[in-house]
Amino acid sequence: MPTLPRVLMARQPIFDRHLRVVAYELLYRSDDEPQLAHVLNGQHATCNVLLNAYSGIIDPQGIRLLPAFLNLPQQMLESDSLPSISPAQVVFEIRSEMANDDILLESIRRYKQAGYRIALDDFSYASTADELLKLVDIVKLDIRGLGLAEVYEQVRMLKPFKVNLLAEKIETHEQLDSCIELGFQLFQGYFLKKPELVAGRRIDSNEMVLLQLLSELIKPEPAEDRLVELIEQDPSLTFRLLSIVNSAAMARQRKVDSVKEALIFLGLTEVRKWLSLIALSGQQAKPRELTRQILVVAHMCELLATEKQSSELHPGPAFLCGMLDGMDALLDLPREMLMERISVSDTIKEAVATGVPTASCCPKFQPTATASGTGSGCQTMRSSTVPISKRWSGPTVPWR
Repeated sequence: MPTLPRVLMARQPIFDRHLRVVAYELLYRSDDEPQLAHVLNGQHATCNVLLNAYSGIIDPQGIRLLPAFLNLPQQMLESDSLPSISPAQVVFEIRSEMANDDILLESIRRYKQAGYRIALDDFSYASTADELLKLVDIVKLDIRGLGLAEVYEQVRMLKPFKVNLLAEKIETHEQLDSCIELGFQLFQGYFLKKPELVAGRRIDSNEMVLLQLLSELIKPEPAEDRLVELIEQDPSLTFRLLSIVNSAAMARQRKVDSVKEALIFLGLTEVRKWLSLIALSGQQAKPRELTRQILVVAHMCELLATEKQSSELHPGPAFLCGMLDGMDALLDLPREMLMERISVSDTIKEAVATGVPTASCCPKFQPTATASGTGSGCQTMRSSTVPISKRWSGPTVPWR
């Protein structure tokens, strides 16, 4: 089984009063110094954490579906550049030193109206923060930095506000007991659990394709067929898109039969935001001969489907089958793990897994052997209308 050597991020558990893990804080880490967080650009770090969490290949060992605390830089908060992630899956942290002005408050209100929870990090009370405290859901107090005497005072001043208190940087049993007695609901620190590294494989995309896509997306009316054409030129980007459709970021996962259907499901606004994150995260992809071979096979499947002119066999799903047939080699992953990460129909999964499409998939199509000796599967795509993804307004997960 191929190893998953790269450090994608770190995560530190957040506990409730019964010492049950109820969330994780996602932290930026790099391969160079995985134990330390050297963040020179907060936006770059947040983009990387988001993309690795929702479109990377993560080691499945110990993964639990719990809300993630994620730092949101002021620029991203105010520009509304973040894709629509299910509110049940994320809590956005904002730093207390952010400029407490009308623009910030209005931005927070916009996220709150969409159903998101906001945590105020590294906080120390001042009366100028009263309007901000009326909006946020969670306030994080640095127990180590403030000291227990100051923590008592901070809790007293925060009592008029309807916020949950999170004690961070707890380093002793005495500190934990004191915070429980003070009424804190959430707890985090080295005494409870140190941050753990999350291993996996980052998926890089072709920078030239990304630039062409972003150029097309800034047009008043982007050409849908052109977007599909560009995305299909980059197998890694195709995989990322399918991973996002199937990730916890989406409140309603959906199986799709083609790149076009995935675009329709996400909607142009969300596609633009995800692609912007990918561009901002930094890319290290290099042209590879294997990519060219995969595209040749995919295009061959598409041409065969076009030649058949069958109502049961569409070029879009055929192209996707041909591309997925070689994706495991491109990403150096077992095919089973690859197919678990993406959201495609069962018929496509069966065709790619076996190399031979079943009669129910496309009874009139006979697979053509690829250079590797396996058939490239192609099958039907039922016509359906998929609603364009809107800003989520899902339920808030209560803290016990």
